[in-house]
Amino acid sequence: MSVGLYRYNGDIEDRNCELTLSENIATQEFYDEYWEAAIHELGIALIRDGSKIYFHQLEAALVELKRLRGWAKEHLNGSELDYMTGRIENVQDILPRAFISEGTILYIF
Repeated sequence: MSVGLYRYNGDIEDRNCELTLSENIATQEFYDEYWEAAIHELGIALIRDGSKIYFHQLEAALVELKRLRGWAKEHLNGSELDYMTGRIENVQDILPRAFISEGTILYIF
C-alpha cells in the first residue's frame, strides 16, 4: 500500500471516471513514520493523505513541499533522506504539469 497523487478525468465519485495520473508519494509505512511527523510538526494542510488540491492552491502546495523538503533535510539521514527528498522533488516537478485546466482537482490518498 502507498500514498500517491492522483488525477481523474471526471468526478471521482462517478464509477465511469478514469484515472489519468498516478504518482507515488511514499509507501504507507514510510508515510506513516516520516511524512506524518513532518506534516504534524509543520502544520501542512494540502500535501497530506486525504487532500484535494485545486488549481488556485498550486503555489501554496509548492510552498508546503519546499517546507517538507527542509524538514527532511533537518531530521533524516541516509536512505530515508534520499527517499523522502527524491519523492518530494518528483512531486514538485509533476504538480504544476498535473493541472490540465483550472478545473482540475488532484487527490492525495
